[in-house]
Amino acid sequence: MIELINITKEFRQRGRVTTALSNVSVTVPSGKITGIIGESGAGKSTLIRCANLLERPTKGEVIINGKNLMQMSPSELLQTRRNIGMIFQHFNLLASRTVFDNVAFPLELNKTPKADIKKTGNGIVEISGD
Repeated sequence: MIELINITKEFRQRGRVTTALSNVSVTVPSGKITGIIGESGAGKSTLIRCANLLERPTKGEVIINGKNLMQMSPSELLQTRRNIGMIFQHFNLLASRTVFDNVAFPLELNKTPKADIKKTGNGIVEISGD
């Protein structure tokens, strides 16, 4: 499960503070594929970057499977990120591969068992309609 609790992200530049996110809370149950949609500049990418601490929230908590990422050491965070999958707004697929093969590729690199790769890949193919 992913829990983002009261996430606030402020950017400070030249003495000015810009609030990109203000007390945003989101819960994503385990095993669910979730999309975040909204207008350009609404904070979608900032929220996702806060979810894996590519951007550190100014305030709030990021809890994944009961573990608070904000309290992890850099090595613990690196290990945790290996089990988090995300597709960013401008993602790159390998044109020579099918949808299934693009999903399978990072799982293969992570030494995921073939049965799990097949299950995950087939689920994504079903959702994508390919």
